Amino acid sequence: MARRTAEENRRNVLEVATRLFYAHGIRAVGMDTVVKECGVGNATVYRQFPTKDALATAYAQGRADAWFERMRAAAAAEEDPQDKLLAVFGVLAADCAGSTYRGCPMLNTNTEFPEGGHPAHLSAVAHKQQVRDWFSSLATDARAEDPDRLAEELLIVLNGTYATAAVLDGAVYGSRAVDMARRLVAESCPARN
Repeated sequence: MARRTAEENRRNVLEVATRLFYAHGIRAVGMDTVVKECGVGNATVYRQFPTKDALATAYAQGRADAWFERMRAAAAAEEDPQDKLLAVFGVLAADCAGSTYRGCPMLNTNTEFPEGGHPAHLSAVAHKQQVRDWFSSLATDARAEDPDRLAEELLIVLNGTYATAAVLDGAVYGSRAVDMARRLVAESCPARN
C-alpha cells in the first residue's frame, strides 16, 4: 500500500473534519474522533493541524472558499447582471432543500466561536464581509440605485434563509428567499429591456 503524501494526508484530515464538524458542530467533535475517522495515527493529524483551533480555522476557510467557487460559477453562467445576483439564491434554495442541510457553516462557526480574536471566528466574519462586497459589485453591474444597500439587504435574506431553513422546512424557505431576492433586485435595479 502506497504511503500518502503530506498534502494527501492534509486533504484527508480536512475532508473528514469538514464532514464531522458540519454534521455535529466543531466543539462537539473531539480530535480523537477526527483521528479515528481518518484512519491514521495522531502524529499524522497533528503534523498537518497542530491544534483543533488550526483545524477549525482550516474548515471555516475551506467552506468559505467552496461557497465562493460554487456561487461565482452560478453567477458566471448568467449573462444578465440581475440574473447573476439571483443565481446565488437559486443555489441557496437547492442547498437548503437538501437532506443533509444543517445551516450556514460560517454562521455556525461564528456561533461556536463568538470570541472576536479566534481565527475561525475571524474567518467567518471575513467571509460574510466578502459576500457583502461581492453582492455590492454585482449590484453595481446590475445598475442598482444604491448597490451597497441592495447588497446588505440581499445578505440579510441570504443569512436569514440559512438560519431559518436549518430549523424549519428548508425547501419552503429556500424558495421564499428566491422570491424575496427577485423582488429586491427588481425594486433596486432598472427595468429590463
